[in-house]
Amino acid sequence: MKALVLDFDGVMADSQMECLFVGFNAYLEFNKGTKLFDGRKFTFDNFDFLAQKHRKSVEQYKALRPYVVDAFCYYVIAYTLENNIAVKGQNEYNDLRKRLAKNIYADFVEFFYSERKRLIDSNINEWLGLVKPYEKIIPSIKMLNSKFDLAISTNNRKFTIDAFSKRHGINPKIVFDSSFGSDKKVHIENIHNEFGANFDEMYFVDDQIKNFAGVLPLKVHCYLAAWGYNTQKQHEEAKKLGAVLINQNNFYSTLSKE
Repeated sequence: MKALVLDFDGVMADSQMECLFVGFNAYLEFNKGTKLFDGRKFTFDNFDFLAQKHRKSVEQYKALRPYVVDAFCYYVIAYTLENNIAVKGQNEYNDLRKRLAKNIYADFVEFFYSERKRLIDSNINEWLGLVKPYEKIIPSIKMLNSKFDLAISTNNRKFTIDAFSKRHGINPKIVFDSSFGSDKKVHIENIHNEFGANFDEMYFVDDQIKNFAGVLPLKVHCYLAAWGYNTQKQHEEAKKLGAVLINQNNFYSTLSKE
């Protein structure tokens, strides 16, 4: 059977506010004196209030979201906001990320995921309220179930995908998460081996063009999710690479024809 391989954040779920919640709490752990968001730890009770009070910072955060590579990027974004750093593009962002990651990368990432797990365990309903399914994508995935084997390729962690999938009735056959590394080419190769699908029978949907570079040469069909965390410039770059730009309205019709 053909394989449908989906990224999670920005493809299946709009998680940017949840990532702000978790990411800032992790940033606060390493920057106790921060004034960002009044230096207050986010809780389910105060998050909406603080996000509204500091909506300019929230909008600045959203503008930087397309540059995210992994969990450490939420430290980078918070640092950028707090220090009023103007980031002009992905390369400039990557340079800043590399500089900041030198001493705290592993500790921050570990705390980030432990904070997310704590929130899920403390109140999964409140947490799920921050991880919103894309309205037209989840029903479409279910309708495509008879045509494709479903796999998830994500830089998130499996426990996140499991909690979301259980709530929304999605049943991926396999999940490759950040424990397998962040290289989506490696994920795709592993899914190829697990499913026994030819590369040209695999359909990969992601919202980050950087994830297509190693995958397109395999002859995997690649689609950029225009509803995710990307920009108009990245839409044009995706087309030049050979990826197909799709939106929520034609997601099902495009894939059902394959």
